[in-house]
Amino acid sequence: MRRILLVCSLILTFCASASQPQVYRWKDENGNWVFSDVPRQGSEKVSLNKPISIPTTDTSVLTPKKENKALKYEVKISSPGHQQTLRENTGTVYVTGQVTPVFSRGLTVQLSLDGKLVGDKQTNTTFALRNVDRGEHQLIMYLYDEHGARVATSTMSTFYLHRANRINP
Repeated sequence: MRRILLVCSLILTFCASASQPQVYRWKDENGNWVFSDVPRQGSEKVSLNKPISIPTTDTSVLTPKKENKALKYEVKISSPGHQQTLRENTGTVYVTGQVTPVFSRGLTVQLSLDGKLVGDKQTNTTFALRNVDRGEHQLIMYLYDEHGARVATSTMSTFYLHRANRINP
């Protein structure tokens, strides 16, 4: 029984001494004291009267924060030009637009012809309109973000379509 108590007390003593950290100090080349738990040549062991408790420090200020600047997009209709007259007997009109700063992933565009949306939202700024009647027409292009929210609207662009007919070729 005594042997068991002796072994237990040795184990407890070993655990207690192992949990007590060893601290060493030395002076650096600038004469500042440096403390470490790893000994170095010329360092001296520091005896501790009570356990060291180092408070935690908020280091989040050291981490650079990624700023999410809200991009201000602009969308414009490149073709047909504003007030341009097109001569196309089939009534086909090709519309192209431009998005700045960059047309990136997740963005979609939709075209409005004479106040009515043409087709579904799409990921490119080229549209082919078929069987457009002759006369004056207004185009507006809308830009949407990945959540479907409208983020930009072009200025209205007017174009004129001339189509030959049987009476007036």
